[in-house]
Amino acid sequence: MLVVFPVGFDEKFILRALMRKREEIDGLGRGDKLIAVLPKGYREEQRTVNALKAIESIVGPIVGEENIIHLEVPSNGDEMVVTIKRSVEDNMTRDRVVLAVLSGGMRPLVVGTLLALMSLKSTRVIVESDFENLSGHISLELGSFLAPYSRRWAMILCGLMKEKSVRAIAEELGVSPATISNELKKMADYYLVRSERLDGRAPRYQITRAGKTYIKLMGVSCNETQTPAPL
Repeated sequence: MLVVFPVGFDEKFILRALMRKREEIDGLGRGDKLIAVLPKGYREEQRTVNALKAIESIVGPIVGEENIIHLEVPSNGDEMVVTIKRSVEDNMTRDRVVLAVLSGGMRPLVVGTLLALMSLKSTRVIVESDFENLSGHISLELGSFLAPYSRRWAMILCGLMKEKSVRAIAEELGVSPATISNELKKMADYYLVRSERLDGRAPRYQITRAGKTYIKLMGVSCNETQTPAPL
């Protein structure tokens, strides 16, 4: 996993997120990488330096100090976004999972980080932000919001949520199983579904949390009668 977090003056929100347990994702460990997004000239701001040191003192022994990247970004918006995107791509971990901790950082860095992550391809991006009163946090899968609008996709996801087979979904939508399989491959790029192969058989797809969010965003009720979706 690659963790990206803009750094500001207060590290407690970032540390809270880094130590948080998540479903389907193991805690920080060797092999994970962290990118601390920092404003140009941050060394002249002692509060930022202190916040960074506090973060490193806790997570450094877990992931290894060599896996914590200090990314100093320019203040120009375009250059900032491009710099962050390139660093993320250059340091991407094998699992292609990116956790964006958007709590406690300077606002322009938060915006720049989010925009940079929106341009990534075939990457699972989880965006998290804590409430300032520490009452909780939000956690969202970016793929749900970047996937193209498609009623067919929503209906396919409804079928998967009801544990229907590809063939059964194809029959309900009036298309071939091959068409559904092709759509599922495209949906996997946004992590709306995940696949697994058993004994060399055709991949079996399951809906993800991002897929369930996508259904809600499309305004589709999975209890409604499915009719053939338009091409």
